[in-house]
Amino acid sequence: MSSSSCWCKPRTCPEILRHVPAFTVQACQRCVLVWPPCSIPLFCIRRPRISRFRRLFLRGDIPISRECGTRCVKHFIKWHTPPEQLNYQRFLPLFFDGLCESTFPYREFARHGVSDLLLAGTERQNRSTYPKS
Repeated sequence: MSSSSCWCKPRTCPEILRHVPAFTVQACQRCVLVWPPCSIPLFCIRRPRISRFRRLFLRGDIPISRECGTRCVKHFIKWHTPPEQLNYQRFLPLFFDGLCESTFPYREFARHGVSDLLLAGTERQNRSTYPKS
């Protein structure tokens, strides 16, 4: 009920109307002027949040780099530390977190990193990273 005039009896109505927020109980009372609701930026373009994988990669905490194949057509991961010697409880969930990335180098690093870690690790190492439920 947003109106600029009051709908009560003219003799009992004060000349100054109270301003109240929209969608409240006060908006249904007499002698009020309802503020419009706040606008919500639904259709604004927002950048995706930076994943933990990207943040740690840019900081240099993940021991990988990019290695180009022949004619720079295919890209591979060069491991600075062999995957067998890594802490699987730390790095495997980190690489899985990187799978949600949509930009080029991080998406490829995460995809190749997950496959390399799962192939290089033993079954016991891989199972120790699964959540216990």
